[in-house]
Amino acid sequence: MANFVHIPEVKELARKTPIEIFPDPKIAVVLTNQQSGATNTPTIKIGDTVVIGEKIADAKERVSAPMHSPISGTVIKIENAYNSCFETPTEAIYIENDGKKTKGKPLTSITEAELASTKNEDLLKIIREAGIIGLGGAGFPTSVKLAVPADKKIQTLLVNGAEGEPYDTADERIMIERTANLVRGVRVVRKLLGNPAVIVVTKESKTEAVPKLQEAFSKEPNTEVRATHLTYQQGDAAMMQKAILGYETPSGKRSYEMGTIVQNVATINAIANAVFDGEPLISRVTTLNGDVPKPKNLQVKIGTPIKDILSANNVNLSTLDSVVVGGVLMGTALQTPNAPLTKRTSSIICFAKNKTKNVQQTTACIHCGRCVSACPVRLQPIAIYNAVTKGDFAKAEKLCAQDCIVCGTCSYVCPARLPLAYNVKMAKQ
Repeated sequence: MANFVHIPEVKELARKTPIEIFPDPKIAVVLTNQQSGATNTPTIKIGDTVVIGEKIADAKERVSAPMHSPISGTVIKIENAYNSCFETPTEAIYIENDGKKTKGKPLTSITEAELASTKNEDLLKIIREAGIIGLGGAGFPTSVKLAVPADKKIQTLLVNGAEGEPYDTADERIMIERTANLVRGVRVVRKLLGNPAVIVVTKESKTEAVPKLQEAFSKEPNTEVRATHLTYQQGDAAMMQKAILGYETPSGKRSYEMGTIVQNVATINAIANAVFDGEPLISRVTTLNGDVPKPKNLQVKIGTPIKDILSANNVNLSTLDSVVVGGVLMGTALQTPNAPLTKRTSSIICFAKNKTKNVQQTTACIHCGRCVSACPVRLQPIAIYNAVTKGDFAKAEKLCAQDCIVCGTCSYVCPARLPLAYNVKMAKQ
C-alpha cells in the first residue's frame, strides 16, 4: 500500500490575493491544439480580421474542442510556437490586437429558468462549441466526458476543489470569488449526469473558501460540501474518488463505469459561463507564484505570451533559472518564455537561479524503494524507468505505465534525482 508523501505548500501569499484582470496582449499566440483528442485546423487565414470569441480552429471528430480568438484584430501569421501542453512546438495563430475589443456574436445560451427543459444534447453542444476542456490539467474535451453512455448510471458527482499542486491557488480564488457561478455550473453538470448526489470536495486548509462553499451550496438538494485533509496526490480524480468514496477504478476502466464523475471547479466555472452567458473559453485564472515580487492570481487571455505576464509583474527573466507552467509537480518547464498561456496553464511558477544552482546531480539508483512505496497507484517507477531507458516500451506497458497519474511523487522522493516521472510519462504516452 502506498504511503502518501507530504509535499509542503507555498500558498499563503497567493491564496489571499484576489483575481486581477490582466491586460489583453498586443499579439495573441493562440495554439490551435490545446486539447486531448483530434487535431484542430485553422478556420481562418492570414490577413483575416477576427473578433473576440470568433472560432478560429476546429476539427470534425467527436473528441475535439475548438479554439476561439481572445482579442479582436488581424491574423498576421500562422506558424509553430512552443506548446506547453505537448512539450513541443505546434501550430499557432498569431493575432495582432486592433485595440477595439470588438466582440463577436455570443454562443447560443439559455437562462437558468430554461435549464430543466433544455435537452442534454443541446447543453453538450454549447459546451463543445465553447471549446471547454478539463482545466485541471488533463485537457480532455468536457462535452465528451459529460456525454455518459445511457446504460451507465452516475451516482456521484465529485466537484474537485482540492488543488493539490503546492504553488497553485487559482481554483481556490474561484471558489472564494465565483462561488455563485459554481452553483450554476454544478446544476448544468448535474442535469447532464441524471441528477446524481453531489459532493464538493476541498481541503480544510482553504479556510476562506470553505464557508463560502457551504453557504452557496446549502440550499442545493442532495449536496454536501466536504472540507477534509487531502494529500497532494489525492487531488487526482481517481485518488479523490478513493479518498472520498472508498473505492478505486480498476485498471483499464473509466470512473464513470464505477458510477462517479469528477469535475474540476475551474471547468465547472467555464461551463456556467458558456451555458448561461454564451462565453467561449478564451481566458482562464492562473496563479503567478514562486520567486516573484508579488504572488497573485490573474485572469489572462488564452494566447498571452508568458514573457508579457512576467514583465508586467516586474519579474526579471535574466534572474530566473526556470519557469514552470501547470504546477511544479505535474507541469512543464518552459523551453522559451515566448510560449503562450494555454487553457491548461493553471499556474506560472518562477524559480531564481540562486535557488536552484545547488540541485543535486543525478546518480545511479541506490535501490532504496522509496519511489515504489510512495507511488499512489502502486506502480514500480524505477522498473518502468529502466524499461524506458532501454527502449523496451512493451515491458513498460506490462508494468502498467498507463495507470500512472503523472503526479511526480516518485521523482520528488528519489535520492538519486532520477527523472522517474518524466520517463513513466513517456511510456504512458
